Amino acid sequence: MNDAGQIKVPAPPNKEQTQKEIAAIKEKIAKRNEKILYQIQYWDAGSPAYRWNEIAYNLTTFENFGAFLRAPMAWMNMAINDATAAAWKAKYSYQRKRPFQFDPLLKPVISSPLTPSYPCEHSVTAAAAATVLAYFFPEAADSILRLGKEAAQSRIYAGVQFPSDVEDGWKLGEQVAAIVIEQAKKDGSDIQWKGTMHNDPKLWKGQYPVGITAASFKPLVLKTGNQFRPPAPPDFSTDMKALKDFKRNFMSDHLALYWHNLSGLDFWTELASKKMFELHLDRNAPACAHIYTVLHVTFHDAAIAIMDAKYAYWGIRPFQYDTTFTPLFETPPFPGYPSGHATASAAAATVLGYFFPADAEFFKTKAKECADSRFYGGIHFQTDNQTGLEMGNKLAQYIIDNRAKKDYVVK
Repeated sequence: MNDAGQIKVPAPPNKEQTQKEIAAIKEKIAKRNEKILYQIQYWDAGSPAYRWNEIAYNLTTFENFGAFLRAPMAWMNMAINDATAAAWKAKYSYQRKRPFQFDPLLKPVISSPLTPSYPCEHSVTAAAAATVLAYFFPEAADSILRLGKEAAQSRIYAGVQFPSDVEDGWKLGEQVAAIVIEQAKKDGSDIQWKGTMHNDPKLWKGQYPVGITAASFKPLVLKTGNQFRPPAPPDFSTDMKALKDFKRNFMSDHLALYWHNLSGLDFWTELASKKMFELHLDRNAPACAHIYTVLHVTFHDAAIAIMDAKYAYWGIRPFQYDTTFTPLFETPPFPGYPSGHATASAAAATVLGYFFPADAEFFKTKAKECADSRFYGGIHFQTDNQTGLEMGNKLAQYIIDNRAKKDYVVK
């Protein structure tokens, strides 16, 4: 990938043009109403990347599993991260003051960031995020881009950015997004499966092997999709007995249904955001962009590794191993070994534990709870879950060692 740091950001307008922009800001402020004030507060919450991660995980659902496996949030956050890095380089190169520093009569309606004004960090983020998401979700492209423009304009209405901060910030975000999208187009997701379903009764079998081509997607950090492939599963007779002997109760059903209704992206992203708020990291846009990026790059590569292992072994599901067994809810249409929920949750917990070490044990507990919930629901053997937890931890540690311990810039 091209280095976004090589993108040239033009110098901000001169003093004369700046005075004209101050007048334009005052005109915007005069037009503020309750709707605009709500938009200002909405987009000002958290770091510039906060709302976009919230929007993205609501778009990335199991209903569109093909898009889900491509991990759009990884690509979006890489674009945000690189655009933010380029913006910060320009900010401290040009050192443009905020509007109220030019005109004390111009009172911002929110707390102004302590960073230089040009280019606008929210506009850079909005353009990068909206452009990438519009690529992955073309059916919602218009509304996504409209939200992006709203986010950018809210900063002018708030009185904390010049129009040129916003305009040039948007252009920068678009440029970075274009670089990232070109790489996303080469992720291997256009490959079609041309195999045939086996007839081995000891293996998982379905109408179609959903997600099988994801095993050949191009990883972002891992060397290969099978780098952390676990050994072949054992016979599941002991696991099956444990599952049939397990006595479901209210709490086990609750946990099974709770985690089943989550994509994982939502839970772990919200947990990351919460820690950023608690530690006031939301005031540091580059730091937040970096954390979100490492988390979702890990999810991206975990999805590849999970599907690689699943279709390396075609691990049978409990209801197929013993046709008298009935799970709590419908079983996903792909092999069971290893558990995707367990692997992804362990990977996320390991990444968040690296960034927020004081809460590392709590994150591990939640990952174990997620893994156990799949046993409670009757759709996974304990071997699936334990293997997934171990695999996710190893995979995430590799990504931490190779990406999290340095600034993550798409190259």
